[in-house]
Amino acid sequence: MSGKTIWFTGLSGSGKSTLSHAVKDILSEKGYPVVLLDGDVLRKGLNRDLGFSASDRAENIRRAGEVAKFLNDLGHIVLAAFITPVESLRKAVRSVFDDDKFVEIYLECPLTVCESRDPKGLYALARRGVIKEFTGVSAPFQNPESPDFSVDTDKNDLEQSVNLVLNFLQLKFPDLGKTATRASSRKNKTRKVAVIGLDCAPPKIVFDESNGLNNIRSLMNSGVWGVLRSTDPPITIPAWTTITTGRDPGELGLYGFRNRLTRDDYAMVTVNSSNVLCPRVWDEIENHGRRSILVGIPQTFPAKPHSGLTISGFPALENSPDFTYPRDLIHSLDCLGSKDYRADVRDFRSIPKDQLENSLYKMVNARFEVSKELLQKEPWDFFMMVEIATDRLQHAFWDTYENFGTGSHNSDRCKKVIPDFYRYLDGKIGEILETMSDETTVIIVSDHGARSSSGGVCVNEWLIRNGLLALKQNPVGETSLSIDAIDWERTYVWSEGGYYARIFMNVKGREPRGIIESSDYENFRNTLREKLLSMEDLSGECLSNLVLKPEDLYSEVNGVAPDLIVYFDGLSKRSLGNVGMKNILVTGPNDGLDACNHDHDGIFVATRLADMRHGLNLGRRLEEAFCRDVTPTILAEFGIESSSSLPGRVLAIGGEHVVSQEPSSLKKTGFVVDFEQEGRGFTPEEEEIVKKRLSDLGYI
Repeated sequence: MSGKTIWFTGLSGSGKSTLSHAVKDILSEKGYPVVLLDGDVLRKGLNRDLGFSASDRAENIRRAGEVAKFLNDLGHIVLAAFITPVESLRKAVRSVFDDDKFVEIYLECPLTVCESRDPKGLYALARRGVIKEFTGVSAPFQNPESPDFSVDTDKNDLEQSVNLVLNFLQLKFPDLGKTATRASSRKNKTRKVAVIGLDCAPPKIVFDESNGLNNIRSLMNSGVWGVLRSTDPPITIPAWTTITTGRDPGELGLYGFRNRLTRDDYAMVTVNSSNVLCPRVWDEIENHGRRSILVGIPQTFPAKPHSGLTISGFPALENSPDFTYPRDLIHSLDCLGSKDYRADVRDFRSIPKDQLENSLYKMVNARFEVSKELLQKEPWDFFMMVEIATDRLQHAFWDTYENFGTGSHNSDRCKKVIPDFYRYLDGKIGEILETMSDETTVIIVSDHGARSSSGGVCVNEWLIRNGLLALKQNPVGETSLSIDAIDWERTYVWSEGGYYARIFMNVKGREPRGIIESSDYENFRNTLREKLLSMEDLSGECLSNLVLKPEDLYSEVNGVAPDLIVYFDGLSKRSLGNVGMKNILVTGPNDGLDACNHDHDGIFVATRLADMRHGLNLGRRLEEAFCRDVTPTILAEFGIESSSSLPGRVLAIGGEHVVSQEPSSLKKTGFVVDFEQEGRGFTPEEEEIVKKRLSDLGYI
């Protein structure tokens, strides 16, 4: 079949994007090479230099028409969704094409209805004068004089509208073949994947039948489940980024929330989405014409343009214009039931426990309500959300669950805080599942688990007392280690604290003011490793420290990696980076310590909803699943092969083996729109806000 362009025109909110996505899915299933050009998306990429003046609007349409014509000449069917508000623009774009290769479809919908829908909150902003020259409010929309076809999207639902368009296209372009495929049958043939992330959720809670997590248990019984081994280190970043890329921390060059980005200086900066230099799983999926909804995923701030919606995850700043994509989505969160929406709970360490517990419930409710609204109102193929409240819950209340009877929370109510919260969360997951079709694969996953913690090791204080770290002057009392306070001419080693220790060596010729001879590097590192391994506890017993070299952990070592990674007492003790400490070992609730530390064992549960709803009792336990396996498993459910080789393996989910070949509906068209956005770091003000939050949470 030769190339064709189907040009959808209509007011914002008339349904152009939704309808064109649905039509594209059906034509793709028939094996046609289809490309979708969406006006909103194109303005974030190819046309991001254009404003909304009359001349810029005309140039926006002209460029879109030229792109569509180019794709037509290559044999592609192009679905173009643009407001195209005035007749002169519509005539201009029509003139680019041959008569038998172009149709204009007008989505007729009253302004009042479009405004009542207002899916992006744009009309509200226009009425308040925030958006100038907005079509239908402060700029004109001329009804088309002679469209090839019209659909009343006020009176026809999506399925009816899709079928009306398909029937018209068959009459206009007989070589499209029969259009008996209805929207409902399209839905039955379209595979979707929904990933629900529970940060820090451990197997001992989720897999314990006595906790009554009935929805998760149903998924386990009909699908596969097991322990998911986290990354090294087992912390939020980089673990979630490994889950969403299939790359380990060494390949990513990300070793924590804060990283050295260069060896030109000693500074560490807080990383964000622009520091992820390889494709995320949704990038791969969207390159095959699919659409994503992303909610609360760590390291997605600032939100990047893509084919779908994003609400950023921790660490994120809700008052930033980059908190959501599209940016205007943030203004519609209230109408989605998210008045209390938070990327993370506030004042984690300082507020009373009962107030913290209430805040965690409110945060979960808001996140799930927003997710449920988006799933029901927006087209999607891939959905992923991460709930961070489980991590905060366990750090605050672990002693009431794991060490009940040994602390000050010795009451039945306190003992039930964590199980009750997980049951509430399980109920919210059940509500989400009810919105999803049988063709959805559901994955429940955590980035790491939780374990009891019994204090911490003041690693920089230990380095000072061993003559390896020197300060310009002795600190007056306990304080965080400042790069500027270090006497680099006398310093051999320094460390970053957190849930684990990153040990950096001051090597001559590698660091700005290094003093360790490069020829002595390996010998020095091995000697330091032995010293750390022989560290003793207060009773004189040797701690069970794990001291690891990055090159032994990762397939590649990119970025500025630490020279050694240390898990003190096998992660039962926290790494504390402060100096001016009285003791090397801290045993009480000092420095923000709590009774919980991270553990390598997370969770993985997956099933296809059709299997669960039709009574399949598979219930297979997985062995040796890793964070890096999640991305290839998601792609396999779509029948997609990664654009680059991934080290992980595909975890078989259903009763039959996963799809190994890419179905015709997912064949690449050879045309991928590259929606690049210039990355940015945190501003100095934002950096201080995020650093304080990370410090309060024990990450630094």
